[in-house]
Amino acid sequence: MTEWIEKLREWLETPAARFATRLFRILFFVAVLGWLVLKVRAIGWRQVLDALPTNPLFYILFLFMFLALPASETVIFRIILGGRILREFPVFIRKRVFNSALLGYSGEVYYFLWAQKHLGVPAKKILLGIKDNAILSALASAGVTSALLVAFLLSGRASSVARWLDSATGGLIAGALILAFVIPVAIRLRRQIISIAPRVALTVFGIHVVRICLVVLLQATQWAVVLPQEPWTVWLIFLTTQMVVSRLPFVPNRDLLFLSAGLEMSNVIEGPREAMAGLLLAGGALTQGSNLIFFLLTSIKRRSGTPDAEAEAEAGALDADEEIGPRPAR
Repeated sequence: MTEWIEKLREWLETPAARFATRLFRILFFVAVLGWLVLKVRAIGWRQVLDALPTNPLFYILFLFMFLALPASETVIFRIILGGRILREFPVFIRKRVFNSALLGYSGEVYYFLWAQKHLGVPAKKILLGIKDNAILSALASAGVTSALLVAFLLSGRASSVARWLDSATGGLIAGALILAFVIPVAIRLRRQIISIAPRVALTVFGIHVVRICLVVLLQATQWAVVLPQEPWTVWLIFLTTQMVVSRLPFVPNRDLLFLSAGLEMSNVIEGPREAMAGLLLAGGALTQGSNLIFFLLTSIKRRSGTPDAEAEAEAGALDADEEIGPRPAR
């Protein structure tokens, strides 16, 4: 088994493997985009465009959700590795953009290369810090997702989802989501050891739990702003799906994948389906647009001598093919 893994790692470093990885990202993006076009077309383009959110609160809540992860990780890595919060916040915004827009773990590679240049911390300590943060984030995400699943089962909405699962598409997506939630947690936590002190680990875990719960509440509020007539149990369905999709390993643009699953499940709402489609499409467009905007904003102001280091870190993130640790939850 070890020999096979070594051969796989050697192959992943070859130009052919890198080309295959990039090709997979492109094909995956095209497939999901095509699926979204078909789903929106079935609902009606005009109906969806007319149903796009107009309440400013929808977009304000999105901004807080987008910045929640980089803000929390800035504090976490200040605790683990040291550093200055104001300087590193833009770095973690860019880390989030890489993980969201590119292949998973590219953000961790970017941060590792950046930290080597700027923090004066041994590479091993940086890697252990990234690994510990990722494991604790995975545990927090799994805990919150499990709580959402329990709440969903107790809500009495299982029958409406069962009708959706009768379709072949629904069954395939649901099966993939279940495997995506169970397998990564089981594999990644096997033989993993937290290297930081227990008190620090508990603090980091608590920060992740608070951040994830806050994002869940903000997400439910954002949806309720657009469709206030829907019961909270409806949002449990979408929140649970969103959390599970966020745990999918090595999948580019998870937000587009959730958008596709959400459109497929939009028939469970009691209100107009085009309103839910408009809500989901607006959220997906905001995510992709924010990735571009914040990437550009964090590129404007650089410290003297920083551009070369930043360029090297970004190049490493773009070429990342190996996993550093479990992917942080949204």
